[in-house]
Amino acid sequence: MAAMGEGSLASVTNLVTALKEFRCLTNPESRELCLELAARELESAVPVRSHRVTDYFLVELARECLDNVRVMRALRASLAVLVSDADAMHQLDAVMAQMTARPALPVPATAELRSLLEELEIGQLGQLCRAAAGPLQDVPPVTGPWHAFEVLSRMNAQPGSLPPGLALVEYLAASAQPLRTADALRAWADERARELSLTSQLRSLRQQVGHAAPAEPVDAYLVIRLLRQEEPGRYELSSWHQYDPTGWHPARGPVTQVTSATAERAVQDLVFAAAEEWDDARSIHVEFMLGADDLNLPVHLWRQELDSDLATPLCMDYPVVIRSLERCQTRRWHRSWKQRWQVFADQPLRSKQLVIDGPDPDSPSSGDVGGLLARLKADPYVVALVLNSPPGATPEGTNEALAAWRAGIPVVTWDRRHTRAPDLVHWLRQKPAEASGNLARLREAVTELRLDAHTIDSAEREHHPGQHVMLVWDDPTRPVEPVGRLTGPDEGVGSR
Repeated sequence: MAAMGEGSLASVTNLVTALKEFRCLTNPESRELCLELAARELESAVPVRSHRVTDYFLVELARECLDNVRVMRALRASLAVLVSDADAMHQLDAVMAQMTARPALPVPATAELRSLLEELEIGQLGQLCRAAAGPLQDVPPVTGPWHAFEVLSRMNAQPGSLPPGLALVEYLAASAQPLRTADALRAWADERARELSLTSQLRSLRQQVGHAAPAEPVDAYLVIRLLRQEEPGRYELSSWHQYDPTGWHPARGPVTQVTSATAERAVQDLVFAAAEEWDDARSIHVEFMLGADDLNLPVHLWRQELDSDLATPLCMDYPVVIRSLERCQTRRWHRSWKQRWQVFADQPLRSKQLVIDGPDPDSPSSGDVGGLLARLKADPYVVALVLNSPPGATPEGTNEALAAWRAGIPVVTWDRRHTRAPDLVHWLRQKPAEASGNLARLREAVTELRLDAHTIDSAEREHHPGQHVMLVWDDPTRPVEPVGRLTGPDEGVGSR
């Protein structure tokens, strides 16, 4: 279905007016970058010519958005990456909302459906909503089936597809009890599909849903990027949200400016929103994308419930890992990174871990970064590295981490204190999750070690390795931003 049924010239005019507020669309070079980002979101090229006359380009772009709501949403997502003009974005959102508005259902049809849905109890409702909405639309928290239908009814359909609200009714019918309620929901959906000439699409979805396995909880991911600004102590904070059983489709959240003093509270607010939205997720992973100078930030110890008398660190409730912003933005390192991850994913029991200055006789020595890099490049089965000192805090640790990024090592651990505790490696290997020697369980081992630190007396906690262990768990198959420095995770191994 088109974004608007009538596709009127007034709609083209309104959208062109809104798009003119974005300078990146009036400059030919940045215009190409914007279209490239939109193409990444769509996974196909945007069928718009780059006219020399800006107005012609904007008219053709607006027309394409009217014809295909996926293009419109991909354009909006790319503008959110390139532009920080809140007023222009608000104006664009208002025009998009008007363009994608749908006529209300007849009153009898609405009343009939509401009576069926208000008494319905459905498990994994959020997951069903996301399946019905599709990967390009972010579904806010819903309180029940009727509320879910109201929310999805305000969303638009992909061309030739069912409206998300109608698709949701079909998903709900597949899970509804008793059987007479399911039959009534399907009959209601059949009638709406006939009115919209979408009977064949509904039948296709019904067959697909009927043969699908019951919805199971999946893991959700909150990825938070802290990008240093020129002014000391200031950061640009961006976030991406991922909870989609069909694949990796992270949705970008708002971009804000924070300081070293306010970042913890901003992260708490993001985590609270994720916990409320993803209350049916199996687990929520919190991942911090940090630059080279910030890798040693104790983000796993950043707290939540800051306004209470019992503020607790994130690591007590969530697996917390780090991702390297430096590696993400350095494309020439990506080939070896992807190759190592593939080894990790396909052969976790053959994957190796090296410990710098470790207990084994053949462990690499600290102070010889060139030798370390050669050692890593010589063995493609090395996927994990334990540093001897913290990166971002000591030159030695920073160089060791740089060698890991250049060699493509996806999993890196260290002690955030100046010198690694002698028993850190022993503690990790003794954890039940790591006892098998399977490095794919290292993330769980670190999570358990951190929890252990908070079960002992507070006076002894600072001496426990779990209070200070840091973990990079960097999956190249889960990107959240385009490659390259615009403004200067892991469905594979161990994914749950």
